Amino acid sequence: MLKHVAVRLRRFHHGQVAFELNGARVVNSALDKRDPALKNLTEGLLNRNLEYTIDGCELYWFQIDDDKPVSYYEPMNEVEVVFESDWFEAKKDSFRHMSGMRYFDASAGLADEFAIKNQNRTIAYELKSAA
Repeated sequence: MLKHVAVRLRRFHHGQVAFELNGARVVNSALDKRDPALKNLTEGLLNRNLEYTIDGCELYWFQIDDDKPVSYYEPMNEVEVVFESDWFEAKKDSFRHMSGMRYFDASAGLADEFAIKNQNRTIAYELKSAA
């Protein structure tokens, strides 16, 4: 099952290693740089007080493929947001015809679907094989 995951990392390449260690295949990364709807969703999260950096860890988006449900990733401290890619594509289809501020508002408004975790928490992950 394809999933979009916003994860906190000290270094971008830690994501590839960590997902592989958990049995997931990284299909795509840095999606927010190429997908306007995801970029706007991220802006919506930031507008709802999501911090870009916590405990020296920045926010990175990955699309992964594995057999685990979204609920497996949700409680992970490093994971800010996770959702099924099919859900996101269906949402994008619903406002694809819009432009300008209507498109931004619709895509940024998806942020309301997610709870914002404590932004004062310590991430403190260890990934020894990814020095």
